[in-house]
Amino acid sequence: MKIKHHFFIAFIFFMGIGISSVSCNKSQAMHEQWSDPQIKAGVVKIHGKLNDPRSQIPFLILRFRNLVTLSENIIETQIEEDGSFYFETPIECSVVFSSIYYPGRGSVMIELFFNEDKKVDLSLDTSGKLKIDNITGSSLLTNSDKDNYNSVMERYITFRVNNPELLCEMTPEEYANNEMNMMQVRIDYAMKDAKLSDAGKNFFSNELKLFHLRGTLLQPKERIELICRNNENLHFQEPDILYYTFLKSFYLSNLQYIYCLNYSIMTERLLSEKAFNIPPIANTPVEEWLGRVKATLSDLVGFDTGQFYDLLAANSYAKQFNDEVVPLTEIQKSNIKNYFGDSEISKILLRKNEEVIDLAEKKHAVFVNKTPEVSKEQLMDAIIFKYKNKVVLVDFWATWCSPCLDAMVRIDAIKNQLNDRVIFVYITNGSSPRDIWDKKINSIRGEHYYLKGDEWTYLMESFGFNGIPSYVIFDTKGVKRDVLTGFPGKEEMQAMIEKLLP
Repeated sequence: MKIKHHFFIAFIFFMGIGISSVSCNKSQAMHEQWSDPQIKAGVVKIHGKLNDPRSQIPFLILRFRNLVTLSENIIETQIEEDGSFYFETPIECSVVFSSIYYPGRGSVMIELFFNEDKKVDLSLDTSGKLKIDNITGSSLLTNSDKDNYNSVMERYITFRVNNPELLCEMTPEEYANNEMNMMQVRIDYAMKDAKLSDAGKNFFSNELKLFHLRGTLLQPKERIELICRNNENLHFQEPDILYYTFLKSFYLSNLQYIYCLNYSIMTERLLSEKAFNIPPIANTPVEEWLGRVKATLSDLVGFDTGQFYDLLAANSYAKQFNDEVVPLTEIQKSNIKNYFGDSEISKILLRKNEEVIDLAEKKHAVFVNKTPEVSKEQLMDAIIFKYKNKVVLVDFWATWCSPCLDAMVRIDAIKNQLNDRVIFVYITNGSSPRDIWDKKINSIRGEHYYLKGDEWTYLMESFGFNGIPSYVIFDTKGVKRDVLTGFPGKEEMQAMIEKLLP
């Protein structure tokens, strides 16, 4: 599905499609490095002002990914009449790289420091893109580093590969060798002429390497099948454990990686890699579980101790939180305390557990519906009829659609306020793998439908949609009142719904 152009920069940043630069290995110690980040449970406050008198868009979005709990923080805040705005959010590390996104005007990168109160003044440049005028508080990157972020990132992503169809004919080993060789070429291309500090080069380098690892080298079968989906002769095999010998060259014990947006995405991928067959941590003591993990990974990554493994264990608990919306058992709490003690990881996991308990109590509000057995022309009417006398918001989405998932997080506050006065209906199709969909909807309260391809196509075309997320709002009589593609913001969406309430 196409995603509208004004989502492009935010979509890339939000997916963690990293920053950029030259590869980072032991030979590159010449680049200045920051002190190693520390895992910490803290809070960040951001006060600021946006100078854009022409704008009709009344909100900003702060976005970053959590290191320990793997969840996305997506916080929407209103821009007041005088241009002022305010964010407050918990963080899980001494320094977190994040973005402030202004819909239609792009995003800027800022660093969030443990328990800091930061002041940020924003405006638009001559081309209408968001820029930082002034920022107070701590900073690691130079202004030039931040200014180069979007351009370097876009150059990496848009790098053209000659004859991509050749990938369809490769064995897993040939594919791995090809992508390892191409990684430095792509990074060099992205970095060309970018004015970065030495520390910035090191950071960007780490970021792009992790993006290449998690986006290209891990889960290769899925990527090849996407690239070669029209090749009838594709027979790319699921790789065995020997495929992953390239991991050692990434030096994943390097704590500088923890600064990177793509680090937690990479560790989550590792835990899901089929060839590794890493079991959920469940009620297994942490040390025993790590013993099994190290038996598989230590020879591949080249080390068997360090924070890398502690984070893998924490991330395994996080997958239980995020994929299943299941709180910790008493045995799990005991295992966490026995292994992590009173450390920050322990505090963060137990804090997250309290949130999951609240979500689990609402889990009963997730309803999986059988698609009505009617013609595709009658399908939407049949779905809406089930919810007569209610305002209905229909959300067309997919598990792979980052803007869709972002919008769901932001709209959750509307659900809490409107309670049972509004029905939220979520529609997807076979492009969302069924097993992923089954897990994902556990944290998405509402009515869910999984359509066949022709049903989805008909509805999308009948409403004139050419991308997702897309929405249709019906009033209490089942009359279609609003149709839109792209999330308009929490306040505007709430206003569209509330005007239809009796």
